[in-house]
Amino acid sequence: MDLIALLTYLGGAFLTVGLFYAVAKRKSRPVYGDDPYLQGLKLPRLACGIALPVGVLLSVLQSLAVTGLDLLGFSTVVLTTMVSYLFVIFAYTDHRHRMADRVLLHWAMGLGLVLAIPRLIELQSEPTAVIFVFSVLMSFAVMFMPSMGASDARSFMLLFIVGLPTLGIIPTYYVFVVGIALWLLYGIVFAIRQRSFKVSIPLVPYILLPLAAAPIIISLSLGVPRLLSVLS
Repeated sequence: MDLIALLTYLGGAFLTVGLFYAVAKRKSRPVYGDDPYLQGLKLPRLACGIALPVGVLLSVLQSLAVTGLDLLGFSTVVLTTMVSYLFVIFAYTDHRHRMADRVLLHWAMGLGLVLAIPRLIELQSEPTAVIFVFSVLMSFAVMFMPSMGASDARSFMLLFIVGLPTLGIIPTYYVFVVGIALWLLYGIVFAIRQRSFKVSIPLVPYILLPLAAAPIIISLSLGVPRLLSVLS
């Protein structure tokens, strides 16, 4: 285990959670109706309580990499912690109110780009760079579709901004497909229960859930054997 990498990753995880907690609890945050979870700080604190353990777990697993401290490990920890925080917030607000805090999404896209651009330069992969630009622009274009919410389009942008530089092309494709499967499952269940095809699907959490899960699964599959080797 690389101690410097571990401390750096932990610092990145804690700073990320602190940053998004500060943004989520700002005075101008959206409050939908008389929702007590949004009027107070219950939801942002719950998000901290879930995102921080994710960041700590990933910090430990990524610090076991043979490469030691690197940009990929740092980006994986920080961005997955960020996406986990957003997922908790939007899993509540999008399901209950069909709304997502766009300021949080803007901060997430900004942080994602800050780490994605150096990572793309490090990769020096023209196909990845081309697909990255194309995917982000297409997601931006989706924003102008009447049937698609602006927050949904921003979440698509975030998926590609975070996924392509850290996961790669194929895993990001699978994340996208799993998200579609989750939307379809939600729509089918809702249509059967309501006996209506007029279904309003909260897309944002279903975009973010597989995006948060994929780095955790990959890190566990690689890190646990290394951890067991270290402990033995």
